[in-house]
Parts: sequence; C-alpha cells; structure tokens
Amino acid sequence: MNKRFSTLVAAFAAIATVSYAQIGDKYVYLKNSTNYLTVTKENPAKADSVWFKAAGVTKAEKDSALWLPKYVETMTSGDSVFQFVNKATQKNLSFAVKKNGADKYGTMIAPGIDKFVFKSGVANGSAIYAAYNLDGKNVIVSLSNNPGELAVAENLDVTNSSVVSLVEVEAPGALDLTTVADLAGKLSSFKFEFKGKDGGIFTATDLIPVPVNGKYRFQVVGQEKSTKGTKKDQYITIDTTMIGSTTSIQVAAFKLDTIVAAGGAQYQGGNEGLQTFKLSMDLGNDSISMTTDSIVRFVNGKYEVAVHGGATSTYIVGYKTFNGAPVLCIDSAAIEAPFITLAKGTPVKLAGGTGVYSLQLKAKGGNTYATYNDKYLVGDGSTPSAAVAAASAYIPSTQFYVKEHEDGTYSIQGREATSISTKTGSNGETYGEAIASSLLLDEKPLYAVDVANGVYHLGKGNGQDTLVFKKLDVDLTNEHIGYKYYTKEEMGYGAVKFNLASAAADDIYLSLVQDSVIAGAKGAEKALELRLVEGAEIAKDTVYYGAQALGDTLVRVAYALEQAYDAEGRLAHEPVNSVEVVKLSKKANLQNQRFFFVAGPAEDSYKIVEAMTTNNDILTLNISNLSVTYDEPVAGVETYFNIEGAEAPVYKKMESGHYNIGNGLEMLTASAGVAKMLRVGDELKAASTADDFSLYVDSAYVNRGEDNTEYGYYIYKGAEVKNDTIIGSVLSAKGKFAADAAKGDSAIFRSATIVKDTIAYEGDLKDGKQNKYKVRDAKNTSLVGFKVVEEGGFEIVALNSNKKLAVVNGVVIFSDNVAPLTFTTEATEAPTANEDVEVSEVTVIAGNGNVTVAGAQGKKVVISNILGQTVANTVIASDNATIAAPQGVVVVAVEGEEAVKAIVK
Repeated sequence: MNKRFSTLVAAFAAIATVSYAQIGDKYVYLKNSTNYLTVTKENPAKADSVWFKAAGVTKAEKDSALWLPKYVETMTSGDSVFQFVNKATQKNLSFAVKKNGADKYGTMIAPGIDKFVFKSGVANGSAIYAAYNLDGKNVIVSLSNNPGELAVAENLDVTNSSVVSLVEVEAPGALDLTTVADLAGKLSSFKFEFKGKDGGIFTATDLIPVPVNGKYRFQVVGQEKSTKGTKKDQYITIDTTMIGSTTSIQVAAFKLDTIVAAGGAQYQGGNEGLQTFKLSMDLGNDSISMTTDSIVRFVNGKYEVAVHGGATSTYIVGYKTFNGAPVLCIDSAAIEAPFITLAKGTPVKLAGGTGVYSLQLKAKGGNTYATYNDKYLVGDGSTPSAAVAAASAYIPSTQFYVKEHEDGTYSIQGREATSISTKTGSNGETYGEAIASSLLLDEKPLYAVDVANGVYHLGKGNGQDTLVFKKLDVDLTNEHIGYKYYTKEEMGYGAVKFNLASAAADDIYLSLVQDSVIAGAKGAEKALELRLVEGAEIAKDTVYYGAQALGDTLVRVAYALEQAYDAEGRLAHEPVNSVEVVKLSKKANLQNQRFFFVAGPAEDSYKIVEAMTTNNDILTLNISNLSVTYDEPVAGVETYFNIEGAEAPVYKKMESGHYNIGNGLEMLTASAGVAKMLRVGDELKAASTADDFSLYVDSAYVNRGEDNTEYGYYIYKGAEVKNDTIIGSVLSAKGKFAADAAKGDSAIFRSATIVKDTIAYEGDLKDGKQNKYKVRDAKNTSLVGFKVVEEGGFEIVALNSNKKLAVVNGVVIFSDNVAPLTFTTEATEAPTANEDVEVSEVTVIAGNGNVTVAGAQGKKVVISNILGQTVANTVIASDNATIAAPQGVVVVAVEGEEAVKAIVK
C-alpha cells in the first residue's frame, strides 16, 4: 500500500464497481441495499455524523445524502483514492480516531483522514476504506452494519458484507423545487445564473420567490410594486410583445408586469399563467429546467395565450438565436436549454443589527390581528391580543433579543417568560428558570416591507408577522434590568422605606399601625423601615430568564422584607374580615414570604409583587383611606412606590480574621478575664506584647461566607477553630456596673464554646446541664455589631441589648447611657498559640490557669514565664495532659520541638 495510507486514521464503506468517469463528475447517492449514506445530527446529538437512513423527501434531505467523489490518485494496486464532498455541508467526509467505547469508533464528522481507498471488483459492490497504524499494528477501518459506528479490525475483510456495509452508486435524478427554502435556503432572495449567457431580467438583481401551487412567481428586489401608481405587486411575466426576425419564428420574451384582469377571450382568465414557472433540478449537477403552463402566440394577426393543459409539448425557458445573438425566451421547439443554476441572494439587513428591540404590530387591513395594530408584542410574542400600548427599555416583557447571524439570517426570542421551573445548580443551589417557550424566529431571514421605517415581516404569513423593529437603548450589562436589585452589602448595611409614587397624593409612606398592620401614613418620620434579606430557603427566589437560547441572561431576585435588624417580623398578608391585609407577622408559615420589585416604564418607581403566587398578586395602597392590601390591582388604587434608603443603623461587614481593635493609642484586650483598653509596651499598665492585642473576629452565624447579611460577630481572645465549632474566650457583657450616674454591664471575656448558631458559656449550668443560647437570645451577651459613625470608625454594639462599648473610670462596660468609644480595626497577624498551635504533631492549647499539651506522650515539657523562670518541668505521661501555669504569656518547650508562646487566662 502507498505510504501515505499506512497512517490513515479513519474509514468507511463501499460503492459498486463503476469507473472514475461515472462517479467523479456528479453528485451520487451511496446506498447499502435500502438506505442512503446521509450526513445527520442524530448520532451523536448535535454533531454532524454519517448514518444510513431512508431516502429523504425534501431537497435539503436529499442534499445531505449526496456525495461528490473527487479523484486524488491511483495506487500501484490499481485502486483509486478519492475524497467525498457532501452536497449539503460542502465538507469532506472525514473521521478522527476517537473511541466511543471499547473497540468502537463513532462516525462523527471530524478533522482527520479524508482520503479513502476505492477498491473495485468486490462481490456485491466495491469498497472504500482507510488504514492506519495503531500501537504498531496496521488496522483497517470501514463503516459497520451497526448504525453509528465503524468496523475496526487488524485484518478487516472489507469485502465481507456481513461485517461492513457494501454500497452501490445511484444517480439522484431530478427533483421539483416547490418551497422557498429549495431556492433561497435561509435567505429571502436568490439569483439565477445562466452560465455563459445573459439571463436578461432574470439576472438583473436578486429575485424574491413567491410560491403558487408548486410553482413560482418571481419579483425583482426593489421593484416589487408597480411604477404606474397602482401599487400592485409586479412579477416577471411572459411578454405579449413578440420578438423575432419573421412572424414564423417570433417568440415571447419577459418583462415586469402586474396581474391584470381578463381583457378579452384571448387571455383565457387573465395572465396569471404567464407569471407562474415550474422549476426542476438535476440533483447530480444542480442544473435547473424552467417551464411554464402558458405561452403567448401570435395567431391570425392577434395575440393569444395558449394553455399547456397537459399536452405533450412543453414550454421551456431557453435561448433562440436572432441575427446571430441568443435571446432568452419561452417556446416549445428549437430551444437551446441553458445551464441554469442557483446562487445565494443578498440578505435583508436589520439596520441596528444584534440587540434588544420592541416589536410593534403592523397587521394588514382586514386581518384578524389588525385590531391590535400599533401595539407592542410581549412575552414570547405568540399572542398579539396580549400586546400592550407601550414598550420600555426598563420592562423586559416588552423586549425581544434579536441576534443577527453571519449568513444574514436572524433569531428572535422574548426576554421574559412567566412560566418558572425549579432547577438545581451544580453546587446544589436551588433556583428558578424561566425561558420563553419558543423562538419567535429561528435562523430565518427577515423580509423587507419598509426598511427606512424599520418595517419587516417574518415570512410566516399568519397575519401577525409584519412588525416595526425599534431598537431600545438597553444596558445589556445590567442583568437585573426591570427589577430592583440590591447587593448583599446594600441589604446588610441599611434598610428601605416605601414612598407612594402618585401625583394625587404626596409624602405617603408605608407605616406600621396597630396589630402590626401596614397602612399608609403621611410623613417620612412615620415610614416603616424594612430590612431586605435575599431568599435562601425558597426555590425560585433567584430566577434566571432572558432570551437564554441566544446567550442573553437576566436575573430576578426576590427578598424577604423584615423589620430593620429584627429577623422575627416579616412583611406578610393575612385575611382580616375577608380582606388580605398587609402586616408584619411572626407566624412560622408566613416567614417564607418573598417579594420582588417590578420597575415602571421609567424605572423610577416599583410595584411590590409576591414571588410565590402564580398570578403575581401585588401590594396595593388605596389613596382614599390609606389602607394597604394584597390582591390583584383594581381601578383607583395606586400600586407603584419609590424605594428610599431608610435612616436605619449601618453596620460594617467584617471578614473573619485577626484584628487590632483600637481607640487612639489604646487597644482592646483581655486582662485576667476582664476587657481592658491597654497600650502595647506600656509597662505602667501591663507587661504586654503585640500578641496580646490580636483579637479574632468571626461571624456569629453558621454561614460565614458571602451570604451572611446580618453582620453580627463574636470577638475572641484566643480561639480554637474547628469547622463549625469555636472554643475560646469571647467578649461578653456580664453583671451590673454603676458609678455615679453611669450604669451598664461589665465587659469581660468569658470562656465559651460556639457550635453552629448556639453559644454555651463555661459554668453556665441549670440542674447540672449546660445552657445553650441562640444568636438572638437575650441571654447571648456576646453578639456584637460594628456600627458605622459619621466621623469615621465604629461603635461596638451588643446587638441583643443595644448597649455600646464605653469606658468609665478606666473600666470597660456595655452601656446605653454613657458616650460610646469609637474604634478602628486593623488586620494583624494571629498570635502565637492564640488558636490551635500545631508544632509538628504536638498541639498546645492555653486555658484558664493551665496549658493543655496533646500529642506529646513520653516527651519532656518545660514551661517558663515571660521572665524566663521555670514554672513547670515534667515528662508527659498521657496523650492529652493539662499542666498548671500562671496567668499571662508563657513559653512552652516540648522535647524535640520548637518552643511556642501561649496566653494563659
């Protein structure tokens, strides 16, 4: 075998014994007894592959099964080498060696080997195959009788029809072209090419095919309407003016004309028959034969229209020569049939290209949908009766994403749909997804009606497809357009209040009245301040929508509405005297209420819509009595609100880590379990090091990531962190403090264990059992927030008592009647042994009056104070030993390990 085929990578079937001349100049079918080798996307899904299928019916189906063999060379064996080009894709038959399973190769079209050996003289056919070297073995591959795979063997017998598919060559014959797609493909226009000769009016410009009962009329692009003021459509028509040198050989040529009424008997019902042409294509070489049923004759001094009516003669479009020049005409005799082929037309272009548009209906008069003329399609565009009076760059339901493809076709999809399905992301997140049910247009051309004014039709012919395309100035980088969106920082830092947007009523806000009922009230000072919480436990709180099939994505987020910084009272609605009254509720079954905010046409005010209802009930405020209910809006009820920032406390969001928390030169630390403001290196106050002022700050919630929006924290002096458990001394309020007029709670560091969202203080027992408190339990005195102050810095607030950290006579307290300190935070290094200190496999943990050494069994341990005095010298007898040590910084030296510092409380 020729060297170049010793490394061929893919393989194929067989064809009947024919000469090169028979298979190398026209497209042919490759058939294995009953089915035809076809390019399809059936297997594998969405990828071109070859498959033996039943014969196709349409031109596109037939083209997918036609192959043009291109001769490459003849081998020394006498066998020929070919490439095979598919008519539909214009791509070579080509395979890559890629196993789909054990010893199987798929038939997907892929870059690789595209030259194949043609072996003639095989019983029942001829063979086409390829061979290549795999792991030092010569392997032959051919198309298998098993659909969708190649036969592979070290010495595959390509003449064995029980293993491989032997095929025969079949000529495709002629096909009547009956659809616009047959002529223009995906475009709205096409051209005839009369190779080597002038086609006259047929080739003047692009043609628009108009199907008529299996035949066509042809319009000329740009000259669709009559120039005589009648505005009737005009088509290429057989001319009634005869041409020719003598009467005996006169013939009819072509011109543009309108359809006219019967002017006399000679027209036999009008000239429609002079405008309809039948097209038939030889699929082997794409040559076209064009005929018509009618012809003009000059008989007895007058013209007549002769109707073919099934007679044996055929009126063919072709050439006759007059005075040495060929003239395109129509006749039944002595016609020189030209080689007519099709060429792509020029696509109609949408002036704005890819982008977001509104689609305004322009149905023809008398059409059912003309009632909705000048209105704008909404949703997926399939229901004109739902069209609205105005479209907006801020209302996705009135927007359509239009994508222009390279071939001049367009796809159109609505940006909003109401049907939402629940999805689960790869990370386990539950969310909603809403996708328009179908594309309004899918890779199809637009047809020009009035390009200057943006009027096109979609080619559907259903009376609702003539539309005005108006490009909207939409910010495509804003994926939340149409709905109010808040970042987690915005939700966590403050609250919002709702001001009625109405010209008829001024300064009206949602307010809280008796029995936690929401009502309207005049004056911003009466406004109810509501905290936003992004839903996390309800599916469909976050909904992805948009024209997703075209790469356009929008996101709608629903929120819980709670009393500011109080997670117990949420906006809900309950029946009161058969009216759904809006109120703040603490009922468990109403805690899951979620709302999204729908923008008005100018995106300056919003409706409050419940996320979980199927009919999207909205919050409504009645101007006459200021009552607030939840239902479908009724006449006279205003429903839009301005969303304003509220005068709510603003708290800093802290990343978990170690910080110096200071007030000027003073920094917060612990001394003998008491919170103190000390200074680094100030021997008059304390013998301290920088490590003493490294405090660990961590969220007070189980979820310590991006989704934490409460911004409550614990401040530790020494913390052992293991997953959801932290053990350490935590800043807390305990006991009563009173000095002169000042009062409050002592600020101390209490030993505690925090597991998930509960805190257990050491020694806090009831009937011998450990007390555990939730985050917002009043007995949890360690939950603090960093309240931002205008002057800069933060106040440390005990969130469950609203008392703030202050200093009275050198004593640090939590108080509500003493001016609080203003703190700054600065990230710092973790102190040595402040948390788990792992030295090799040895762990040293500082406790109250002791040090615990783990993993040092049998090793000598020496503990020294900060002055270098030895306070303990012992050999550890157990794997977890506790050794008494004085309060303060000690140095722990474990035999064979590097000495470490620990802070004993």
